[in-house]
Amino acid sequence: MAAVSLPGMSTARYITPAERQRLLAELPNPRDRLVAIIGFNTGLRISEILSLRWKQLMRGHEPMAYLEVPRRFLKGGRARTKKRVTSRRIPLNAAVAAAIKEWAFARTGSGPLPGERFVFSSRKRYPGVLSRRQAHTIISEAAHRAGLAPGVAPHGLRRSYAGDVYAATGHDLLAVQSLMNHRSCLTTALYLKPRQEELDQVVLSLGAGVVDSDQNHACRISAPCHFLNNSAMRSASPSS
Repeated sequence: MAAVSLPGMSTARYITPAERQRLLAELPNPRDRLVAIIGFNTGLRISEILSLRWKQLMRGHEPMAYLEVPRRFLKGGRARTKKRVTSRRIPLNAAVAAAIKEWAFARTGSGPLPGERFVFSSRKRYPGVLSRRQAHTIISEAAHRAGLAPGVAPHGLRRSYAGDVYAATGHDLLAVQSLMNHRSCLTTALYLKPRQEELDQVVLSLGAGVVDSDQNHACRISAPCHFLNNSAMRSASPSS
């Protein structure tokens, strides 16, 4: 039987902040919620998230300030062109730190964490870690329960991160490219395709500055026309 491909960048969409809250509310398992929170706040690919081990997230009973992801666990990090891929060092914000502590406590209480063990463990699959397919099922089913529009998938977490960084940096494409670990800004641009509702708002906003006053409207229209008419008269010739 042919393998069924999972939705990727072309189908997974941006998830709005309001939708994220509804999605997280439908992920009662702290493990599953951590998958989503890390995705929204670090931009890691789902395969990179699932490869994480406890020693990368926790030191003793406290979350790390930074997440270090070795090159070999990043996309292309084991390919012939791996020298083009650099390891990533990502700061972990308060939302991620809280979610890490919640899942760590659910796993071992106040006991020590096995540093070499996978963070996103699963009893259903060897070698004891969630698969990309399982992660997709978890996220998509939670989105369905939350009543979200189609297109919510694990890669949408990364797309949402790109959109948030783009807005937070004042539309700095190079900053997004760096934080997404892309080799080309053309790849980054694919993540920032405007949503239809954003395009609609742009069109609607074009009339926001129109003044209803007939007098003001006439002044704005007549002045340019007067200038153009005078210019046209001066430049016109019998042969034109």
